Amino acid sequence: MRLLLISDTHGHLDIIEQLAKETRADAVLHAGDFGFYDQESADRIESRELFLRVVHSKLPDAVKQRAKKLKGDALRAFIRKELPLSDFGEWLHSGRGFSVPTFAVWGNHEDGAVVAELLAGRRHVPNLTLLGTGTCGPFRFFGLGGNLLPELLGEDAPIDGGRGKIRATAREISALLDSARPRVSGEVRVLVTHVSPGKEPLVGLLAAALDVDLTVSGHMGSPYGCVWDDFAVRGQAEAAARLSATAAALPEELRARLPAPPSGEERARWYRGTFHVNLPDAPDGHAVVELADGRLRLETSSAGFPLRA
Repeated sequence: MRLLLISDTHGHLDIIEQLAKETRADAVLHAGDFGFYDQESADRIESRELFLRVVHSKLPDAVKQRAKKLKGDALRAFIRKELPLSDFGEWLHSGRGFSVPTFAVWGNHEDGAVVAELLAGRRHVPNLTLLGTGTCGPFRFFGLGGNLLPELLGEDAPIDGGRGKIRATAREISALLDSARPRVSGEVRVLVTHVSPGKEPLVGLLAAALDVDLTVSGHMGSPYGCVWDDFAVRGQAEAAARLSATAAALPEELRARLPAPPSGEERARWYRGTFHVNLPDAPDGHAVVELADGRLRLETSSAGFPLRA
């Protein structure tokens, strides 16, 4: 079974279909900044989010430079006329869906109103599942979307931080922990987050609690995919101290549920055996996980970057 791992499509959805076909993927796993916008999103989100849409667009350079100087209502008018925020609005309108099962988390640049409608089941794209949790063959997925800001994890905090900013909440983390039934033989557990565990240790803490084999993330915009486990980048005492400090700073309702793993276990799975895959933006690269003959294989692909003159 083959999974396409992709992230940061920023509303360009055809690349998901294209790469799924090219890589012969049986399913797709998307790590956020998907492009969850509709035709009304331009009125709901702040100018900076609209500016980022211009930055990630395929507009000719001269047009892009002019558009980047626009502000407020002028920028909104340009977006409505010249640059739809995402292909997603048209997919919602036409009923278009994905050709293979596609599992996604939302990123930090999305319209929270659209995400809320999808989560509530009031809107639907065929073959698209927002995580939460999900399964596909032997794979069990856990997903945590949005920006991950430990200081803003309050239990009652909304997913939508307002005006196009969207973040994870303690409520979602608790739901993931509640869903983590005992592991079954042959199961492959994958935690999908937008934010990288290399940047935010809370992802590593959650990965240890869920006993996952793999984490998949995006957000960082490197031209290359990065793959590591903690053993490859830091000593065991340093790794354990990093997670302990993160656990101690959690809100009280999460602290008891996400304890730091015990230190001094050189062969502990969270330290030496849980691998982390951080993906480039979709135009710059992707990865494929293949489960075959009892082995989990990983292929990474990068468009690279120009050499310095």
